Amino acid sequence: MQLFVMTYLESQYFWTTVAFLILLGVMWKFVVPAVLATLDARAAKIAGDLDAAERSRLDAEGVLADYNAKLTQAKKEAGEIVSRARAEAEALAQERIHQVESDLARKADEARKSIAAAKAEALGAVRAEVAEMVVQVSEKVLKGSVDAKAAKKLTDEALRKELN
Repeated sequence: MQLFVMTYLESQYFWTTVAFLILLGVMWKFVVPAVLATLDARAAKIAGDLDAAERSRLDAEGVLADYNAKLTQAKKEAGEIVSRARAEAEALAQERIHQVESDLARKADEARKSIAAAKAEALGAVRAEVAEMVVQVSEKVLKGSVDAKAAKKLTDEALRKELN
């Protein structure tokens, strides 16, 4: 058996195999490292993006927690402000009610005093009128003798005269 067959070297299979092996060598030497570098860079970029997304998510959760804490604090402060305002309004209303009550009491007292003064004045006027009537009746009684019937008649006349 012959070691090298020259006809074999001339065949199309042989040269196709040699060209394929040379192409594989060139690709292994130049193309594969470039593709692997691109894939490594892309994997590193994806890993960096995932890390950045995780950091952003954690930051967003922190911001959300801060927002919720501030919202809770703001609601608490608003409640305190409302209750303080309500207490101030109630105190102001109580103060105003007290002022109105004291004004009413003062005005009622003034009215009582005014009524008492008017009553005293009216009583004084009535006493003066009664005294005048007594004087008139006494004059008529002294001028003549008066029986019960005449006294009643004189009193009725004096009262009618004074009432008209």
